[in-house]
Amino acid sequence: MQNNERVYSVKDVASMCRVSNETIRRWIRKNSLKAYNTTGGLAIKIVESDLRDFSDSLNVFVDWKLTNAR
Repeated sequence: MQNNERVYSVKDVASMCRVSNETIRRWIRKNSLKAYNTTGGLAIKIVESDLRDFSDSLNVFVDWKLTNAR
């Protein structure tokens, strides 16, 4: 992960991929999508490069335009 990379929540990624939060969590549990717990484990975060790798390898739709609205 590079210091200038964006980091997304499960909710953000679900919206970008047009799927449910549970689908994102399932992708993470199956080790298809890399994710990280924040300090204290209260939130799951996904790094942009990991999301790009995941979407490229499995041809998963991601609406990257939604990242500019943040």
